[in-house]
Amino acid sequence: MLGYEFEDHIIEAKIRLETLGSYASAGIIFHIMDKDSYYLALVSNKGYFRLDVVKDGSPKTLIAWTDIPDFDKINFRLKIVTCDEFLIFLVNDKWLGEVSDDSASYGGVGFVMASYETDEEKEPQNKQQNEQQENDDQNTDSKTETTANENEYVCKAHLEYISIDSRMKSVEDIFTKLTDDININAEGRLRLAETFAVMGESAKALDQISRAWKRRDEVIRTVSASSEVRTKKELLLAARMAFRLGQYSKAEEFINAILDQWPDSAEGKIALSEKIKILNELNKFEELNEFFINHPFKIEKDIDYYTLLAKCRWELKNYADSAEAWDMAFAMKKDNGIYAVNAANALEMAGKEDEALLRYITAGKIFLNQDNVPELAALMQKLSVLGKDNWEAHALAGKWAFSMEDYDKSANEFEISHKLRCALRPRPKADPALYYLWGIVFYIKGKIKTAIRLVKRACSLAPDYELFRKKLEELILISEKKQ
Repeated sequence: MLGYEFEDHIIEAKIRLETLGSYASAGIIFHIMDKDSYYLALVSNKGYFRLDVVKDGSPKTLIAWTDIPDFDKINFRLKIVTCDEFLIFLVNDKWLGEVSDDSASYGGVGFVMASYETDEEKEPQNKQQNEQQENDDQNTDSKTETTANENEYVCKAHLEYISIDSRMKSVEDIFTKLTDDININAEGRLRLAETFAVMGESAKALDQISRAWKRRDEVIRTVSASSEVRTKKELLLAARMAFRLGQYSKAEEFINAILDQWPDSAEGKIALSEKIKILNELNKFEELNEFFINHPFKIEKDIDYYTLLAKCRWELKNYADSAEAWDMAFAMKKDNGIYAVNAANALEMAGKEDEALLRYITAGKIFLNQDNVPELAALMQKLSVLGKDNWEAHALAGKWAFSMEDYDKSANEFEISHKLRCALRPRPKADPALYYLWGIVFYIKGKIKTAIRLVKRACSLAPDYELFRKKLEELILISEKKQ
């Protein structure tokens, strides 16, 4: 409304959306403080509602795309109630959502539409290519033109009616009505809860679920002695939200309800996996161990399963079984050196030092390839103790020392590794990288002939590796120039 500003108000707008085969949305922009601060409420022709706020030019989604029940995709009535920091929204007289936000406390009102490229696009997350137009009559059209022909449109939106009531008593009356759970359909709150869950707003989602259940229970008590009805889908969502919030006992309560009533359902299978996460967080390791034993075939055996099993067995000092579980997790994700380290720790605690050393060496190679210096450094003490007679352990120590520019230690470790490997029968296959880096160490120390000999050895072991060949050519050229 041109020239007018409002604080608390009730906006009612009747809108007709002609998408002409495209994908579009239309709605109301309100509390326009300036071009960089306002709220934007949109309804799309796919039957979804969303709310965004822009504060000092920075956009934020307050309610992501939320399903509108029984929507005809063309005509709709949008009602917006603002009272202090509270914002409430209805479409076709059906409650859709509420938020508390004070980013824009007052301002003007306008009509807005957004056009998206094709009908096949998904609901956008933050895309707001909006044609904004303030209105001072009841029959304002907002149109988005095609680039091909200025006389054609990809979509049209018609504001057929708008009213703004800013009388304090009117606002207070409707606000009181719409904040009383008895006037809000439980299904509406559950839809909003799903939206908040997707947005990562766990506390808001759990609050909407609780209020939906409260409303449903009140209705049921008027006709039945039963007071609680919870679907397995709702309980699973509530459990996940409670878990995210660290409310593990409450999450366990919801999960137990699913397992008690629907143990063989799809949700029941998911609930088993959620249960082991909850018991782990509650440090109920004895109970968790029994849970693993009693459900050997029902729980999906993914990485989370094996890592939690491994932690449980570790806490119960069952180190051999813990190592086995870490090995299973590592088998599923071969680039995760931490899993190999954890398996090694468990094997060492179980007294299986030789097996532990092999896992430490495996982890070390992964960390080296990933240039993960901190984790590799943490392994050095283990390798120096358990691997004092192992050529691969000394090779890793030499490579780590090289990366730390400790060339004396690097050369010493490479020499020990070389001697240990050559003493073995049958002799293991040589590591070309060891000889290459060993050669570079001698080059840095100014011993060019020894450097050439070692890099030649690396080239013979890996003849197709171009880096080795080029370095050898470079060293030979430097040697010839010195002569």
